[in-house]
Amino acid sequence: MLVAASVLAAASPAHASGNAAPADAATTAVAASAGGGGAARPRLSPGSKAPDFQYQSYDALWQNLHNVLEHGDVLLVFGASDVDLRTLEREREALVRARVTPLAVVEKNDREVWASVRRLGLTFSLLADPRGVIGAQYGVFDASLGRSTSAWFVIDAKGRVRQSGTTMPSQSWPVVTATALGRPVVGSTQGASTR
Repeated sequence: MLVAASVLAAASPAHASGNAAPADAATTAVAASAGGGGAARPRLSPGSKAPDFQYQSYDALWQNLHNVLEHGDVLLVFGASDVDLRTLEREREALVRARVTPLAVVEKNDREVWASVRRLGLTFSLLADPRGVIGAQYGVFDASLGRSTSAWFVIDAKGRVRQSGTTMPSQSWPVVTATALGRPVVGSTQGASTR
């Protein structure tokens, strides 16, 4: 099993059973691991089962993507720039109200991720994946570049990819996720966001 160091901003406090609660505003350091790795898999298409990955939370309990999915849907973003991360932070509250947990994966080490969390004021989960282990599972890690390409996945609570893209969308994340999940938009400004 390959290990990817990780940091979660807004990591979930864990229940006694070890299941994660929905993400909130606390900033938490974790160590993460993801099964698989190595060669990148083909990009996942709608209807595909989303690869699960593990991370160790601040309280030393092992959690998985499926623990987060127990509380709703997930928006998983790779290759986000600072501008993209700021946009996701601005739209985080509307996503959480719609029961969508935003997670971003970056190829930085723990220290660099913590610096980004503080500098950008992030309150959503940010995972450090310096070796591209999680990106490889999702078929977005480009070994020749040493980083994941820009990509995003809307994963429903059953763990299925509902929609994905290879560029950051022009519409707001709440609109994108609501459309992917076939729901009305909850508490969002309709239309394009500034990216």
